[in-house]
Amino acid sequence: MESVLLTLLNQDSSPIEKELQELKNWNLFPVFEYYVKALKKDSLYQSHIHGIGHIERVLLFGGLIAMQNHCSEEDTRLLLLACSYHDIGRIDDSLDDDHGKRSSEKLPDVISIDAEDLAFVQAAIYAHSINDVLMEDTIRNFGIYDKQRALSIAKMLKDADALDRVRVMDLDPRFLRYPCSEQYVDFAYELYKIYQNLENN
Repeated sequence: MESVLLTLLNQDSSPIEKELQELKNWNLFPVFEYYVKALKKDSLYQSHIHGIGHIERVLLFGGLIAMQNHCSEEDTRLLLLACSYHDIGRIDDSLDDDHGKRSSEKLPDVISIDAEDLAFVQAAIYAHSINDVLMEDTIRNFGIYDKQRALSIAKMLKDADALDRVRVMDLDPRFLRYPCSEQYVDFAYELYKIYQNLENN
């Protein structure tokens, strides 16, 4: 399937032009664009709910959240990798607290990065499908020295993933972890409508 996200980024105008233009003006936009284009679609879970459309939207939310939080280039790269492959361990579309663990375990077969960076991405992916109160213990199990940095990346992934809950009519802004994420709630609904229209035409 052709990338809807790349189509939107290449359009001169759209209902979400404001947000896309902000992203294009971001100094790390080339990094964001790289990971959109580098997405290994064959490695993704194939599903209407958790497949390529969901992953692209989570990538977009991840980029916007990283931009708003003034993330470093390194943390932005780690977050975008986590956004890209957070669901590769899914076996179905049901509520499944263990899919983050499976996705984390599968990640080394999909991407090749140094061990320290891999631990950050794996920790974020593992933690995205469990209760927030368990996140710190989960991250600690990966032996990461900078636990607060890892926790921040994991929480940004969780917010990016949560914003796309509009597709199942289950987005509650009260559970978003970053104030900047809340400003994208209306955008998330609009983005999903655009995806539906483009995918169905």
